[in-house]
Amino acid sequence: MEKDVLIFLNSSQSGGAVEDDKIEVITAGSYYFKNGKHYIVYNELADNGNWSEQNIIKISEDSVEIIRKGEASVHMVFNENKKTFSYYDVPYGKLFVELKTRRIQVEEEADRLTLLLEYRLEVENQHVADCLVEIRVESKSTCRIDLAG
Repeated sequence: MEKDVLIFLNSSQSGGAVEDDKIEVITAGSYYFKNGKHYIVYNELADNGNWSEQNIIKISEDSVEIIRKGEASVHMVFNENKKTFSYYDVPYGKLFVELKTRRIQVEEEADRLTLLLEYRLEVENQHVADCLVEIRVESKSTCRIDLAG
């Protein structure tokens, strides 16, 4: 896969303390493969409208890490069938986060990488949502986008 990529993020949350919610994002980013791990790096708009939120997704053989740096920062680690813990650092304090990963599925092709991540999210010991995240990364030069549906 090339360094310059397009990233397609689809996320859905249900159950727990949130109403059913779906988010779909398409953004540009960078892809690296180093020491047997896939790295996806991209920026997103912060609440103040600046491009200050950096996201790093690191995929290894048995785990996925999502690192977000900016006004709201977190380092989440996902291990299939295990609980992991983190702190979500937001401007008004730190929130204790627990992740129970149910499934990690990675599919690799020449110019495409697909990650499926299914987990239960708890914040401050309260069940917030059951989450399903699909991240598809494609080389920019070979990606075909049909925005018409």
